[in-house]
Amino acid sequence: MPENNLPTDSELKIDDLFKNIDELILKRNFDEAFNLVEENRAYITKFANVKQQLLLNKYHTKILFELTLSAYEVEKDADKFLSLFEKNRDFFEVHLDKPKYNRLLRYTSNIKKKRRKKKLNIIIPVAFFLIALAIYGVATMDVLPKISFNEIYSSVAEKFKSDKPDDNLADTPVPNDDSAENNAEPDSGGASNEDEAISEDNSSDSSLDEDYMLPSSTKELTLDDITGMSAKDLRLAINEMYARHGYYFGPGANQRYFDEKPWYNPDMSIKSPNDIVENFTEIENKNLSFLATQERRLKNN
Repeated sequence: MPENNLPTDSELKIDDLFKNIDELILKRNFDEAFNLVEENRAYITKFANVKQQLLLNKYHTKILFELTLSAYEVEKDADKFLSLFEKNRDFFEVHLDKPKYNRLLRYTSNIKKKRRKKKLNIIIPVAFFLIALAIYGVATMDVLPKISFNEIYSSVAEKFKSDKPDDNLADTPVPNDDSAENNAEPDSGGASNEDEAISEDNSSDSSLDEDYMLPSSTKELTLDDITGMSAKDLRLAINEMYARHGYYFGPGANQRYFDEKPWYNPDMSIKSPNDIVENFTEIENKNLSFLATQERRLKNN
């Protein structure tokens, strides 16, 4: 054989890879086969010929199908099966033969039917219980205390003021007391309207760089810095300290306010305001305590 017809190193390596993949599939060791394909996919794609590319596609289809099937039939893991199927659904639809694809569809349908039935098994008894409770309530109405509609409305309205940041604990970070001295307890009094709860007209702050209310991360604040600010302004300034570090406030007026700030970059990985306080600088901790103290002073006056 002429020297220029000898297989190259890349061709030899690809041949060995395909032999190993084929052996793993024959042994039904699909997890290792899948890992081997994924680890070498870029190399095979670059150096394999057309025939080898088609064979790789065939191997990939076989491996994914068997892994998905095993999740349902062997492991009995419905969540894993649905995850694999939905992730590779478009691929299966193109490359699997119709009987195999329909098999996966049938398994998917079975899982969803079982889950719907399970939900109904919970919902129906609860519904019957609520109906029975309502009937009992009507039957005993004469001996129960009379509650007016206005009282009911007022009670419900208090619980659903979700757009007012001072009433929505999820909209205001509340660290543990040991992170700073009584540093950011939420105002339970509420605000008369959203514009009062969050006001962007802070005359003492409008000239600050990057639209910050206060330079709370760069200097130790004094009474001069907060002259003319209300308790609600101070609460917003406290929230701003958390927002600088990416705190996500959840649905509500605070979140909408900070979403409009060019410097705000929410970090959804932050689970607790204490995660932020732990990273506050000494200046920020002093300012947090200072603002909380002044807010409390204004509320008490």
